[in-house]
Parts: sequence; structure tokens; C-alpha cells
Amino acid sequence: MSKTSVSNETSNMVCLWVEPWGTDHWMRPGEEFTVVTEAEPEQSPFNVVVHDQGITVWVNAGHDAEVFDKNGELVPCGHQRPAEGPSADHRRWRS
Repeated sequence: MSKTSVSNETSNMVCLWVEPWGTDHWMRPGEEFTVVTEAEPEQSPFNVVVHDQGITVWVNAGHDAEVFDKNGELVPCGHQRPAEGPSADHRRWRS
């Protein structure tokens, strides 16, 4: 099992995208999420990319991934998503 943690050290909401599935998990200032996959660390399971639309964690190892908060609670897709929804710019960035 492999894990990578991402924290929001800004004063704004930040979106954590998990690819290749395109799931969005919104983090309030000061929040930390952990992306977990069944891949072994030797498989280089993650790439982390910071961009204008937020943070993307690419899961490279062909395994599913889940996102958890600091308390170990599952963070589902769309967690804390702003009313206006994900940015169309991110969809363009993913292409």
C-alpha cells in the first residue's frame, strides 16, 4: 500500500483532483488529505502536479485510489465542491 499526503496551506479552497478518474475533493484552508492506493512504493504509484486549478495526484500503478482526511474518514468525490462546480479549465488542462 502506498500513500501520499496533500495539504492546503493557502487561505482559499483548493481542489485535489485524482487522476485518471477525474475525481474532485475540495480542501479548506489548513486541511490535509491522503491519497491511498494498493500499489507498492517500488511501483512509483504517484505523480503530484500543482497547477492553476489546484493539485492533481496521478495514480500511475493501475490500482484504484481512495482519499482520506486527517481523521481517517473517506473523502468522496465532490467533497465540499463549491456551488459553481469544477472548473472547465481543469478539463482542458487534463486533455
